[in-house]
Amino acid sequence: MRRLALLLAFLATPSFAADWPMFMGDPAHTGRAAGETRAIKGFRLAGRFDVHAAIHASPVAAQGRVFVGAENGNLYALDAKTRTLQWLYHARGGIASTPAVADGTVYFLDRAGSVHALKADDGSPRWTFRTQGEAVFAAHGMFGMPRDGQPVPDPWDLYLSSPLVHDGKVYVGSSDGHVYALDTKDGKLAWAWRTGGMVHSSPALAGGNIVVGSWDGAVYALDARTGEQRWRHQTGVEQKTSIMFGIQSSPAVDGDTVYVGSRDGFFYALDAAGGQPKWRYDAQGSWVVGTPAVDGDSVYVGTSDTGLLLALDKRTGRERYRFDTKVWTFASPLRVADVVVAASMKGELHALDAATGRARWSWRGDALAVNDGRVIDTATGKLDTKHMYEGGPHALYSAVEYVKRLGAFVGSPAWYDGQLIAATATGEVLFFEPQR
Repeated sequence: MRRLALLLAFLATPSFAADWPMFMGDPAHTGRAAGETRAIKGFRLAGRFDVHAAIHASPVAAQGRVFVGAENGNLYALDAKTRTLQWLYHARGGIASTPAVADGTVYFLDRAGSVHALKADDGSPRWTFRTQGEAVFAAHGMFGMPRDGQPVPDPWDLYLSSPLVHDGKVYVGSSDGHVYALDTKDGKLAWAWRTGGMVHSSPALAGGNIVVGSWDGAVYALDARTGEQRWRHQTGVEQKTSIMFGIQSSPAVDGDTVYVGSRDGFFYALDAAGGQPKWRYDAQGSWVVGTPAVDGDSVYVGTSDTGLLLALDKRTGRERYRFDTKVWTFASPLRVADVVVAASMKGELHALDAATGRARWSWRGDALAVNDGRVIDTATGKLDTKHMYEGGPHALYSAVEYVKRLGAFVGSPAWYDGQLIAATATGEVLFFEPQR
């Protein structure tokens, strides 16, 4: 009877798919879906949930729920199977930080400067921690603006740092220049380390260290236990217009290598132990804002101005192939089964053969057909930058908003319970089922 009772209890316990509990799926930010081996021909749109607000952060999923933050200050918890709302929590500021879920708690940072810890099952608060404030990166003379006025905010600084949860601590960067380590139980400060700039990059785990980028253009490795700096690698710094300056990208860690992009126009492979460069890839003046996905042979990363999804040999940096998305790609790719999923600012999703880069499937939202502001050149499918920027540098801010209205993918796709989950900048959370 006791064995029967144990069996019945086991059968009655809900079973969940492999979680995608934080940005890029795991503490190392590899962007790789584990356990998926069956070939994927494409995807079918199976459901959607509209939050009616801008989404810049990426969705995550754990224990039967999908969590996504929006710029209206709401964190939404959706049932992963029914795709319906279970609960929402309203923060004081917009949420551009991808949540992290661990041990029944969900963590995120809002634009009002609070790190929140909520119960994952009902959204009730556990604790909050206040940073010294969150802001958008700004610099004098940016994008050709006059240098005699106020610092110019960067309209492409879309994200806040996303938490990493590991071994009883929450690690997160802040616009106040610090990287914080907080106790998961009560939010008390364990340590803080100050970089030379804003930290909107998300920390990744590299052995006993965490690695993170800063708007000072440097990559830092900090001892996860004490916060002591282990190494620092400086990328290019251009301060005339501050355009080719800073690290928005979050690092990915694979074995003994840290991969990270910079706005200096290069993508870097650094030694995880000491920070020495192994190789760098010349992105031809294009920002590398997204975080790469990594598999056994390759590292996959998108570019902005050149509009490419690149597959690079992860040991040498040699280009294996490129796929032209035709527009800026800020979202990070997803590596699942035998495909790479790329999401672009044009509101398109692509599933590429991971070995060859050939497109197996593409999807586009309805907003692209409307093409508000005529930001897409219908003849080429590319951004019509000449039209977008008519009226001088000030037109840039309107142009950015028009691009978002294409249904742009700013956040990165996630994989959970056999489905692809992606969120648009216009507020739709989309669920796709694979076609085998």
